[in-house]
Amino acid sequence: MGNSVSSGEFENAGLLAAVRALGGDHVRCGVDASTLTTFAIGGPLQFVVTVESLWELQAVQKLLATEKQQTRVLGFGSNVLVADQGIRGWVVRLGQSFRSVERLEGDRFIIGGGASLMSVARKISGDGFSGLEFAAGIPASLGGAVFMNAGAHGAEIAERLERVSVVMSDGSFRVFERDELPWKYRHSGLPREATVISAELTLPSGDKERIARACSDNLAHRKNTQPLSLPSAGSVFKNPSPELSAGKLLEDAGLKGVSVGGAMISSLHANWIVNPDRRASASDVLALISLCQERVSERSGIDLEPEVRLW
Repeated sequence: MGNSVSSGEFENAGLLAAVRALGGDHVRCGVDASTLTTFAIGGPLQFVVTVESLWELQAVQKLLATEKQQTRVLGFGSNVLVADQGIRGWVVRLGQSFRSVERLEGDRFIIGGGASLMSVARKISGDGFSGLEFAAGIPASLGGAVFMNAGAHGAEIAERLERVSVVMSDGSFRVFERDELPWKYRHSGLPREATVISAELTLPSGDKERIARACSDNLAHRKNTQPLSLPSAGSVFKNPSPELSAGKLLEDAGLKGVSVGGAMISSLHANWIVNPDRRASASDVLALISLCQERVSERSGIDLEPEVRLW
């Protein structure tokens, strides 16, 4: 990952001033990643800029691309592990104005990329619209969920999408129709540098009680089978197939409860690594990830692929 990020503010004073001129005073330096990720782990992020409009996002991205700056996009940080020494470059986040939920004609909705998937699912379902019941309890931003094609309980967000609006790393605006993208398990096919600013979904109306019950049942299942109260990044590994879960492979390999430093494989769900005392390092988690891959490969010959993104 390189050296610790500590002096970048002074090295990039001119660029920092230029970004602040574009985006107002929404730029912070040396922000601990532990405060912006659900894992509560990670060293300093050199620059974090929060944009509050489409124009700001485009202008900031274009400037940073022109200056050949490394740029990453961070949603709710629910699927990210940041290195202990932090990362250099720029992290872009979507502000409050990207959290809107607008109903169009019929059963179509436009939802901002910065909106909480969990909150939107609760509201939409409460209003009697179906299609996001699976998302009850998923702590992701809408943009992050679309980018990785989040799913649970046999459903995926791609099933409800009509089109996705994004800003590319050079500041250009693009709209992708659902059928333009090669959707698959935990993968949208969106360009790596795309920032999802909104998505249009079709969510048909239905029986309110049935929809509410499905949401409640899904959330209850998550609470009973996953350590939702502890810092984590959710599922660590992708399931090798619909019939074979990573959790089952890890449990069969006797990995529940195994710990390295402050990180532990959950005793409730073997595909979750948790940070129970908030003292785990990224190195601890990486060591557990490697151990899991080795044990499962030795026992079953299957190579587990991480779902969590490693920064």
